[in-house]
Amino acid sequence: MANTNAVLLLSFLTTLSISFPSSTATTIAKSNGLTIKLIHRDSPDSPFYQPNLTTSQRTRKLILQCEARALRYHHPLQYPKQHFSSNALRPKVDYQGPSVYMAQVGIGTFTSGPIYYFLGMDSSIDLIWTQCDNCRSPGHHCFPQRQPLFPSLRSSSYRKLVCNRHPLCYPRSCIGNFCSYISRFADNSTSTGFLSSETFTFDSDSSRKEVVPNIVFGCGFDQVLSVDFGQEGNYAGILGLGWGPHSLVTQLGSRAGGRFSYCLQTMTNPGGRNTLLRFGSDIPNRPGLQSTDLLQYGGQLSGFYVSLLDISIAGARLRIPPDHFARKPSGGGTVMDSGSAFSSLIRPAYDILERELIRYFLRFPTLTRIRPPRFFKLCYERIERRGYTNLPSLTFHFRGADLVVQPQGAFYVKEAAGAREYFCLAMTPFDGATLIGAYQQTNQRFIYDLNTKKLFFGREDCLRNA
Repeated sequence: MANTNAVLLLSFLTTLSISFPSSTATTIAKSNGLTIKLIHRDSPDSPFYQPNLTTSQRTRKLILQCEARALRYHHPLQYPKQHFSSNALRPKVDYQGPSVYMAQVGIGTFTSGPIYYFLGMDSSIDLIWTQCDNCRSPGHHCFPQRQPLFPSLRSSSYRKLVCNRHPLCYPRSCIGNFCSYISRFADNSTSTGFLSSETFTFDSDSSRKEVVPNIVFGCGFDQVLSVDFGQEGNYAGILGLGWGPHSLVTQLGSRAGGRFSYCLQTMTNPGGRNTLLRFGSDIPNRPGLQSTDLLQYGGQLSGFYVSLLDISIAGARLRIPPDHFARKPSGGGTVMDSGSAFSSLIRPAYDILERELIRYFLRFPTLTRIRPPRFFKLCYERIERRGYTNLPSLTFHFRGADLVVQPQGAFYVKEAAGAREYFCLAMTPFDGATLIGAYQQTNQRFIYDLNTKKLFFGREDCLRNA
């Protein structure tokens, strides 16, 4: 695993512009709701899509991605909030992008319409950010990009924020007369830019495009990095959904009402499943949802922490000490993180879960424990293909609510030679934070209410109304 001092945020900075048929409808976003199409990184709609990859190769890339995200919560740097944006720390690995889900976002107003980019959905960050073409100016620096950088000065709706005149300016952070931001990372890499306002156009459901004016975002003009971007650079930036005032959910104001929701389809077929990110009144009413408190901590990361108290296997509590999952001054804690492909458990808790699963599977004499296939740690082979039959559910016991993860979200199953198959616990151990990832969140409706600081959730068939 990469050293935590070798971190990166910005390997997603390869910009990709997309053209769309002129017949696609465009509407101004409703004053009380918004729906955005989210694209899974392995979907055919994704720039990461590689149809010739095997299931194992896709899974390996997703494991690298969730390991990268988990590292951010281990000893995060506590820079003063007024001087640095809440961008997150990224490790120096074969980087697979900031999030397993992305949105196709149109930025700007041009004669031919907005320019479309892929922005990674990230609920641990509150800043919306991309790289702008004035990084080519003398004395500035750009990241290598396959497509043109965002031409901010050519957009008729682009405006820099004037110092001391906009509530989203960072205090004492100006360049000349304009508001600025600086993102600084543990390896002393930096990204500098102007906080600006612009018109954003979102892909919605039913082929609609919804236009939201005056979104504040970071327009980066000077990047000084000492990092390895990896081999895939298809992201243009981040669509931040965190706690802070710069996040999309906060900036939408009455359109979102401080609430957003998603329902992730089952990812047992690693082809990737798209879904919808809903805000405000676009969130469907679901009776009988459970709820637990959302916890907010200072520092660079603005993720949605929860109180995880224990884990069960098939209804049997493991009695893991809750302190393993708690937030500490050095970092850690438990985060709901749909941007991470799989869950990462703090190592002492993972070791208990693994030990008890080994005991559980002793009752099945046809199972043989095998060497893990390069990504998961606990795996078994069985002589006949049974899918998820006889695999137990797992339950995350939060304060006041229980998230039951069905076998399809707890285990990874793959066919082997002949009639055999193997399955693995679809989680990884980590010496940092506990992340509840997308694989374990499938077929649940999640509603984040930033006003009441509550997370609501309940079982749902996400194929029906994602």
